[in-house]
Amino acid sequence: RPSVADPVVTYGDYSLDNILIADGPITDSHVSGCIDLGRLGVADRYQDLAIAWNCLDEFGPDAQRAFLDAYGLAELDADRLAFHLALDEFF
Repeated sequence: RPSVADPVVTYGDYSLDNILIADGPITDSHVSGCIDLGRLGVADRYQDLAIAWNCLDEFGPDAQRAFLDAYGLAELDADRLAFHLALDEFF
């Protein structure tokens, strides 16, 4: 378990399957909503970051980096990432 906690309101299952993207040109596309709010609550922000980052793996490291850049995260905490990806396997 990571020694650092950063509690925020999290979606809980921020995967590509649960994100609605507004239609339009790629430069105008944005998240317009989420479905399946069963795991919504307070948790470490890496709960959502890890799931989204992992889903973007199928599009390659450039997509993962673009996501982190848009989020404003210069570097991933590998321990927190690994913990939350392992924890998600229980759901």
